[in-house]
Amino acid sequence: MKKSIFILALCALVMCLMASCKNEAPKEESAPVEKTVVEEVYQPKHQSQTIDFKGLATYAYFKAPMATTAKTVTVNYNPKVVYEQPIVIKYTYENGDTYTYVIPKTFGLWKNENGKFRVVVDKQNTVWLQGQTKAGKFHEFIFYGDSKNNEKKIKPNSYLDNINYSK
Repeated sequence: MKKSIFILALCALVMCLMASCKNEAPKEESAPVEKTVVEEVYQPKHQSQTIDFKGLATYAYFKAPMATTAKTVTVNYNPKVVYEQPIVIKYTYENGDTYTYVIPKTFGLWKNENGKFRVVVDKQNTVWLQGQTKAGKFHEFIFYGDSKNNEKKIKPNSYLDNINYSK
């Protein structure tokens, strides 16, 4: 029994020596891999909303679509023929985002006594317009471009292209 333990111990020793003497190529130290920092490029968001007249209030106020102030606003409509094309109100923001409201072509703008369409855009990018659907239902739309004006009532003057804000 002593002899078998001695042989086992000797075998274990030989195996350890063989394992430690294994012929391996020395490992080369690899240069640290530099991680390239990729800056994420902001992808502008383009959102839109089509106005649905079902259940819409006569005086419809639309809050500013974003918390930041709109950089520009454009109102596109056909100034010659009413009900010819949809009315498109497009807000553009500093980061390239856009938000577009589309009023279907079943809505036509009214003109004031001077023959000018009742559309007013002010310096704060608030858009006010007034008209009726083909079915004869009157609507007044107010689209805010600056969120600080949300909830404020306005008094527009389509003769002077002016909007007065009140609480």
